[in-house]
Amino acid sequence: MAQFHHPNIVLLHGVVIYQDKNISLVMEFLNGGDLSERLKNRHRGNGVDTNTPLVLLNYSIQVTLGMLYLSEKGFVHRDLAARNVLISDKDICKIGDFGMSRELEDSIYYRSAGGIIPIKWTAPEAAFYKKYSTASDVWSYGCILYEIWSLGEKPFSSLLNNEVLEKVTAGFRLPPPPGCSRDIYKLMIDCWNPVPASRPTFKDILTLLISDEEELLAIPFEDALTDRDAFRVGAPLKAGHKMYSSLQTKYLGNSSTII
Repeated sequence: MAQFHHPNIVLLHGVVIYQDKNISLVMEFLNGGDLSERLKNRHRGNGVDTNTPLVLLNYSIQVTLGMLYLSEKGFVHRDLAARNVLISDKDICKIGDFGMSRELEDSIYYRSAGGIIPIKWTAPEAAFYKKYSTASDVWSYGCILYEIWSLGEKPFSSLLNNEVLEKVTAGFRLPPPPGCSRDIYKLMIDCWNPVPASRPTFKDILTLLISDEEELLAIPFEDALTDRDAFRVGAPLKAGHKMYSSLQTKYLGNSSTII
């Protein structure tokens, strides 16, 4: 971590080695908690207003910038989730928790030796074959987008890990959170492409997110009519279940393409 110097990456100040050979890391202090709690607090505290989509877009961009930096450094995070993004008192997102990260050297993929992995945020090729890459981080980024636009809801929160694997393999994808624009949801779906090489890069993602805000955050009229709360960020998740149906079903029946 000492080699990372970026506004959206938690800074490592130093390492303390004790006489008993235990090690402590001296990290940048961030008093804003993590992104997951920040989103939930906004939801619980009725902090949802007309400015909320711009705030959520800003979080999405900041996480993208941090991940673009890591990917350009040749690092794979492997545990990208809102709980591992810390917030400063100035509302700056900083990616942390590199306990699972690995450096890519001569190989495109890192094959882990096993262990506990966060299934609900993990790409199929990583979950099944222990193959990690920047593309598997992009899958996890899609899950962070879901957390952001649902104001802190966990992906597949009602399902067990084995049920998630079965559904994802069959091509099921999370429906859009209410208030999520078509373009943002399409980005999630693109991040969840079963073929790693077909997912967008973090550079692609950044290009989309910094495009025209009005167009990017627009919800088509016909999709807003699927539920009276479909357009409202923070509404019950079921309000978004009928939105963008063609995107939701894009990968159904494509399980054979998972590699």
